[in-house]
Amino acid sequence: MNRRLSRTLPRAVRRILPTLGATAALAAGIAAPMALAQSSPSAALPAPLAPVEVRAGDASPARQGASVGGLSDAPLAETPQSVSVIRAEALREAGANSLSSAVRSEPSASDFYNTLGYVESLQVRGFLLNNALNFRRDGLPISNHAPFALENKSSIEILKGLSGIQAGLSAPGGLVNFTVKRPTAQPLREVLAGLSERGSTLLHGDLGGRAGAEGALGYRINAALEQRRPEARNAPGGREFLSGFFDLRLGHGWLAEAEFESQTSRQISVPGFGLLGGTVLPPPLDPRLNLNAQPWSQPFDSRSLTGSLRLQKLLANDWTASVRVGQQRIRTHDRLAFPDGCGDIYPGMCADYSSDLYDYRSENERRTMGSAEFMLRGELRNGSVRHEVTAAVLRTEYDERFDPTQVYDWVGQINAIRPVSLARNPSPRTSPNTHRSLRSTELQLADAIRLDERWSLWMGVRHTQLDSASLSTDTTDRQALATSQQFTTPWGAVGYKPWQGGFAFVSAGQGIETDAAPNRPTDYANAGAVLPALRSRQTEAGLRQQLAGGGLASVTLFEIDRPLSADITDPAGPDKKIRVVGLKEARHRGIELAWLGQLARDWTLAAQATVLDATTTYSPDTTEVGKRSRNTAPLAAAASLGWRVPGADGLTWSNRLSWSDNKAVTGNESVLLPAWWQLDSSVTWRQPGRQALTWRAGVDNVFDRRFWRDAPTTYWGGTYLFPAPPRTFRVSVQARF
Repeated sequence: MNRRLSRTLPRAVRRILPTLGATAALAAGIAAPMALAQSSPSAALPAPLAPVEVRAGDASPARQGASVGGLSDAPLAETPQSVSVIRAEALREAGANSLSSAVRSEPSASDFYNTLGYVESLQVRGFLLNNALNFRRDGLPISNHAPFALENKSSIEILKGLSGIQAGLSAPGGLVNFTVKRPTAQPLREVLAGLSERGSTLLHGDLGGRAGAEGALGYRINAALEQRRPEARNAPGGREFLSGFFDLRLGHGWLAEAEFESQTSRQISVPGFGLLGGTVLPPPLDPRLNLNAQPWSQPFDSRSLTGSLRLQKLLANDWTASVRVGQQRIRTHDRLAFPDGCGDIYPGMCADYSSDLYDYRSENERRTMGSAEFMLRGELRNGSVRHEVTAAVLRTEYDERFDPTQVYDWVGQINAIRPVSLARNPSPRTSPNTHRSLRSTELQLADAIRLDERWSLWMGVRHTQLDSASLSTDTTDRQALATSQQFTTPWGAVGYKPWQGGFAFVSAGQGIETDAAPNRPTDYANAGAVLPALRSRQTEAGLRQQLAGGGLASVTLFEIDRPLSADITDPAGPDKKIRVVGLKEARHRGIELAWLGQLARDWTLAAQATVLDATTTYSPDTTEVGKRSRNTAPLAAAASLGWRVPGADGLTWSNRLSWSDNKAVTGNESVLLPAWWQLDSSVTWRQPGRQALTWRAGVDNVFDRRFWRDAPTTYWGGTYLFPAPPRTFRVSVQARF
């Protein structure tokens, strides 16, 4: 490679090239038998391969697939993994405009510090996902530290449970994968205009199709402009969005793809409330209140650009080889008038609803994610035994860079019931930041073995080389940390088809997390120390049954054991702490039930429920042992009922009921959020014709019920209460021509 070309390639690509060479040798070893099989005189010149065409999977629950599993092309009804797929059309019907509202019909997923104007996080099976490690976009790693955009997404896939076979390093709850809209086979021209809340407006255009000789060039372009006036007061915002996806059929089985998405958003964020006196749950407060309503409050500002390039080759015997390169850049200004504690009470508010207010500003945060992947997939046969083989290598580079200092300055006290304006300190208190870097190289090998018509064996292993580093921006006490670790995460399953349309499986797998003591020598005796990797384990069993009309019923049982790090007092000096791995453990066991299908000719039902026993099995704080994990509900359920109104062509009335049992706010279960339910209703009217119109109208929280929906405890120890949004109206019209 010449020097000039080397400088133009992303670093992730240059780092992966040596590993790609080794994988290419493995690919050649696998492909050699295929080449020999075609070396007979009659097959010396293989026939031209058909063009590669990417087509959307069948939307029926029984036949739909997902790319997040990555082990096989089999539909989810015949795959030994727990994956939920939420398609774009369902999100549009539900009026989803955030990640939190998008997953409301999936009871195994729940909010975690999800509020207006800030980055959203999710819990899956009771475990908080890592925003830098547990999110994918068309299978490539991305950081979730940017507001969610729905316009160019074809679906949201949620892999529930341990993801060690999919991600070498991640939290054990699962993976979230956003799939991107592809070019359409037929011309698509679509415009949507929407109005909601107190005057929020959305204008969205979607263009797709193919051009050139025999449709060689495909395109899909989405653009959106939104102004936000939410029900929460003093929280205006807006965003601009643009995306493009282009593919080119090069002939002889070659397909090239290039895509990007760019979003700029800004919105005044809405912080959470707290326990009164740190111990008493207040009655649900007005969800329209915004404690970030000072004259100097500034919006959370985010600018993100994400894109990828892909080159795919269809080989002999339907094998495919592909190379992908992805890049993501996020720049944020995180700014908030932040209520946090009250005098000596932390976390929480004073008994009179007062709280301390801080001026928080972290300007110019930069997060970059680069990745490069080589993948080889195909089938091998040995008599009646069929192998679906996947071999891949993935290189990821992730960096977080910040300004030297951030502002976190006490400015006075406010009251949630009686608003007061405070003056910002012209010379605020600042504190240093910490830069972080992560480099990983992951090798994956998976094999789905079809032993006969009934039995299947699924095996996979991923080996990860991880290098991480952090560096304090404090030039007077510059603490640095660097570590290198290797680990292997295996996964396996046995599948069995006991009868027509049935599929049963048992699986087991592992996942890895890492931790290090904080770089604060004044607080930690082992400051900056690298801790051993934390290995979680999962066992799972499930039964799927395909229903008439393409429906699907399923039941899944799972158990996840997760070790955690914890802080203890330094025996050599009580003024410092020591962070130690394995001092805390959690065990989450549960049952997931789902029924997705048609009840009658004009009725459809999607019903899901999750029973979760999330328990702290060991902790230095003995009051937590045997108690429920925080912010987890022992039972959550959701049901969506759709009715195609007879005699009114194209008219559908949909209702969604969500229900959650109580949640533990504190580790000793002394404070619980009461159980709650919410009803959302919407109507959709599709007018047929050359210029088809689709009218939608909906009401969320029809009965305007007041309840606390979420009570997260953050990594810095703060516990916050978030109310359910108030009754919200929305209308939209969509034109396709």
